[in-house]
Amino acid sequence: TGKAPPCDRTIDSLLFTLSNGEITAATNAQNDCGKKTENLLKILREKPCLIVFDRAETLLQTGEAKAAGYFAEDCAEYAWLFKQLLETEHQSKIIFTSRESLAELPPTVTREIQLNGLDRDAAISLLQSFNLTANAEELAEMGDRYCGHPKALQLVATLIRDDTEFQGNVGNFLHRRDWLLIRDIESAIDEIIARLSDSEQTCLGRISVYQTSEYPLSFAGISAQMPEVSKYELKENIIQALKRRQLLYYDRHLKSYHLHPLVREKGEYLLNQNSEDFRTAHSQAYNYYINITLKPESEWQNIEDIQPLIRAHYHAHQAGNLDAANAIISEVCEYLRQWNCAELVC
Repeated sequence: TGKAPPCDRTIDSLLFTLSNGEITAATNAQNDCGKKTENLLKILREKPCLIVFDRAETLLQTGEAKAAGYFAEDCAEYAWLFKQLLETEHQSKIIFTSRESLAELPPTVTREIQLNGLDRDAAISLLQSFNLTANAEELAEMGDRYCGHPKALQLVATLIRDDTEFQGNVGNFLHRRDWLLIRDIESAIDEIIARLSDSEQTCLGRISVYQTSEYPLSFAGISAQMPEVSKYELKENIIQALKRRQLLYYDRHLKSYHLHPLVREKGEYLLNQNSEDFRTAHSQAYNYYINITLKPESEWQNIEDIQPLIRAHYHAHQAGNLDAANAIISEVCEYLRQWNCAELVC
C-alpha cells in the first residue's frame, strides 16, 4: 500500500511468528508496546533469529529536504522499536531494506550496504533467462544501457518478450528506441519522485541537463544550477536528501557526483514539463561552462582544450540564446582554422 502497518500490529506479527504461534494478538492484547517489545527481545536473546523489515522507507518523512531519512511523526513507535532491537544485546540479526537511507539508525551498531547494478556477465545471464533473441553484443549493450539495474532489466526483458512489436528480439528494441524509460520503470521512479520536496525536484531536473559522461558532475556544477539557495542549504539539505533517497551518488574515485541514467532521463522529463525551467537550467549550464577554468588561450592545442566552449554552445542553443551560441561557434571555428582543421570547419 506504500504505508506501513501500525507498529503494534507489526510487533504482534513478530511475536506470533517467532513464538511458533504461542503468543497471539489476543493473548497480547493487554500489553502495551513497551511490554510487547520486552517479550520480543526475550525471544531474540533465547534463540538466533533473522528479522527483515522490507520497504522501510514507508516509515520516513516526505516532502522536505532536511527531513529526508528521518522517521515520520506518526511512525515514532517504529523509531523506538528499532532502537531497542539494535542497541539491546541478543543473538539475532536485523535487516532493513529501503529505497532511502535510515538516518536515525545508530551508526555504531548498523552498517549500510548499497546495492549496485549487476556486472556485465551477470546482466547478460539475467537477460538470457528470458529466452530472448539476441547476440552477445546486443545483450551486453542492453546491460550497459541500464547500468546493470536488475529490476529495470527484468521489466525491459519482459516487454521485449511479450510485446508483438519486438517479438523477443533485443536488436529491434535497441534500434527503435533512443530512450531508456518504459512505463513500468517510470512508475517505480514516480513513487520516489513523489516523496521529494520542491527544491529536490528542481535540483534534480536542472542537473539532468549536464552530460555527466563527458564532464564529472561537481558541486560547482550543481551550485550553478541552484543560485537561489545558499551553498549550505544546497550541500547539507538538498544534495544530502537526494543522496539519502538514492537518486544522487558520490563517486569517491572520480571525486564527483553521479546520476543513474534512468534518474537523469526522468529528471529531463520533469524539466521539459516547464519551458521556463528548461530555459533557466540550460542558461545556467551555459554560464557554468563559459566560466569553467580553462588553460590560457595561448596553450590551446586541440579540441579537448575548447571542449567547455562546445558544451556552452549546446546549452546556449537549448536556452534559446542564439547570439551567444553563434558567437561561440565563430570562436571555435577560428581556433580550428588556426590548427589547420579547415575540413572540420566546413
